[in-house]
Amino acid sequence: MVGSTGSGKSHTVAKIIQRAVESKGDFALNNSHVIIFDIHSEYRPAFPTANFIDSANLVLPYWLLNGEELEEFFLDTEANDHNQRNVFKDAVIASRRANFTGSDDDKAKIHLDTPLLFDIRDVLDHAIARNIEMVDNGEVYAASNKEKAGQPKLTQGGLFGRLTNFVNRLESKINDRRLDFFLGEKSRTITFEETLRSILGYGISKQHNVTVIDLSGVPFEVLSITVSLISRLIFEHGYFYKRLRCAANAEEKINNDAPILLVYEEAHKYVPNSELSKFRASKISIERIAKEGRKYGVTLLLASQRPSEISETIFSQCNNFIAMRLTNPVDQGYVRKLLPDSLGTLIDKMPAFKQGEALLVGESIALPSVVQIDVCLPGPASNDIPYWNLWREEWRDLDIAKIREEWVGR
Repeated sequence: MVGSTGSGKSHTVAKIIQRAVESKGDFALNNSHVIIFDIHSEYRPAFPTANFIDSANLVLPYWLLNGEELEEFFLDTEANDHNQRNVFKDAVIASRRANFTGSDDDKAKIHLDTPLLFDIRDVLDHAIARNIEMVDNGEVYAASNKEKAGQPKLTQGGLFGRLTNFVNRLESKINDRRLDFFLGEKSRTITFEETLRSILGYGISKQHNVTVIDLSGVPFEVLSITVSLISRLIFEHGYFYKRLRCAANAEEKINNDAPILLVYEEAHKYVPNSELSKFRASKISIERIAKEGRKYGVTLLLASQRPSEISETIFSQCNNFIAMRLTNPVDQGYVRKLLPDSLGTLIDKMPAFKQGEALLVGESIALPSVVQIDVCLPGPASNDIPYWNLWREEWRDLDIAKIREEWVGR
């Protein structure tokens, strides 16, 4: 789904999902499973009974990150420092083996990608020890230095060189209260099962068709890796669930009897058409869902105001398009390339679409059509601000101190 800001994307997304989770009538969809990545805190009003997760109750175990995600999150990947990478890898594996209670043979098989608990504080201690150790660098002091002549010179940092930047980076992340959802005490004690049940909406006392993951409180620098981890967990859940079903019944034709829809709002923010390393993990996770997810009952819905900035790999796998008002010529041209040439006249009308008006194209509709999307009730919190009315009111004092507390974290 594409459209400029104010074209009605959020309301259209909410309307589609509301219909997808209806539990009444002849077409009740009781077994629907939808996960919304909400980066502007818009969708909770539209789904008041949903499983709502935000930065206050979101808990993600960092130890479930795979090797590439771990390096992206904890290392300065742009610096391409092999010394940091080697120290980090050794420390993670050592901590995982120390926390493992299985046999020695199984312990020896643990590697960087093994989804087992490790303590990030162990990694920090390991890095500090490597950074301050003194080793013989193979040289000796000059003969003019009478007190030390002939003695070996010692260099700080051991075989790995100085690791001060690496240590400072780790300390900064561990002490950042904004990252408690990822590196706090709960992230070290939560189980794999608890994590998956929370994301999928399988509560202890109630099940939820919709899970809204409000990412507005997640620092932008870790937004991509957060989305990457959740997306990869859902994809791998579908993969292993299919294996279990096929093992139980070799004739099974339905790979996943609880299929999942992942909704990526403002998708260009974490799957951009970019080769920067900070987006690599999320692009790999979401591109894999776009290319292979259908086999495992995991599909996606992308919503963006800048289609030209989204990974072409992902867009090329989409079977249906909802194109709302687009005023940017580059974005119009990008959409035009993805659609049949026969739709040229319809695409030309996109800049003049009214709010909620959209061009529907794809396998779900027999004939490309321009339609008016029904009003979404209850709607998301994405309505335009009435500037004229608000500016006419009396001067309003703001509690700057309270805003600051929310900004920097309590």
